[in-house]
Amino acid sequence: MAINRATDLSNASNDLLLSSVITERVATVMRPLVTVKTLPQGRNQITANTFGTVSIAALTDGVDLAAPSTFTPTQFTLTASERGAMVVITDKARRETVGNVESDAGQELGNSMAEDFDTQLFGQFDSFSTNALGSASTEISLVYALSGYSLLYGNSTQPVPAVGKISYVGHTFTIAKLQSLLSVPGTSNIPASLQGAALEAGIGRGKYQVGVLFDMGIYHSPKLTVASNAAKGAIFHEQALYVAEEAKPRIEEERNASLRATEYVIVRDDGVGIRENEWGCEMHFDSATPSGTTTL
Repeated sequence: MAINRATDLSNASNDLLLSSVITERVATVMRPLVTVKTLPQGRNQITANTFGTVSIAALTDGVDLAAPSTFTPTQFTLTASERGAMVVITDKARRETVGNVESDAGQELGNSMAEDFDTQLFGQFDSFSTNALGSASTEISLVYALSGYSLLYGNSTQPVPAVGKISYVGHTFTIAKLQSLLSVPGTSNIPASLQGAALEAGIGRGKYQVGVLFDMGIYHSPKLTVASNAAKGAIFHEQALYVAEEAKPRIEEERNASLRATEYVIVRDDGVGIRENEWGCEMHFDSATPSGTTTL
């Protein structure tokens, strides 16, 4: 069977392609928050170096520096691998479906690809073992959020880089609890002006960002795994998590005449991992389904 690539797609297939690309870009939470490195042609791995801190000492004029700081790199390697899915649209389904079935299929493919991309990175949160807060029975609080932020900068082993953003990604129900602590004036010692500023900072920044707190963006996702009514999120520097991207998501179309159908395959090629463990903090907190009462 002949394969028509993306550049040769029919109008219907173009609808699917465009819908998939737009959905994938909008639906991902993690991509803007981590470091994405594009692999050059002919390579499927990326190697990055991490270094220890350098100590500054007092000097005496005319006296040689006799004790230089050791500056030995630790290598971090990521390998890309393919992930993908396929949908089959039969001619009969196309004839009998009201609306644009290709566009609907494209949205589903794009959403699924974005969800899988995020899920691969969410799976790294449990490996932030140096810094970890909370438990399955612990409720999130502003103190815990501030503590997680402080642990990144305050750890003596490998403080986070001075340049780059800090983000907190948690389960939707966990972050809703954090929001509620800022949304009801008079329930905490936080000034109303600070509460408003923290919440308003998230307006217009995308559907997954709910605010900015302690100079870190606050994001939610319902796709984090919930176990025993709790989920593991994380506070992390953008260089803590790396993506080695060999190929962005792409779609190909293949006609199967004997099946009276068209196959659409979406594939991406990448790998994810933690570059520096100290640059992230696992946030394990209650994420029970809200009851609809006066408290979450």
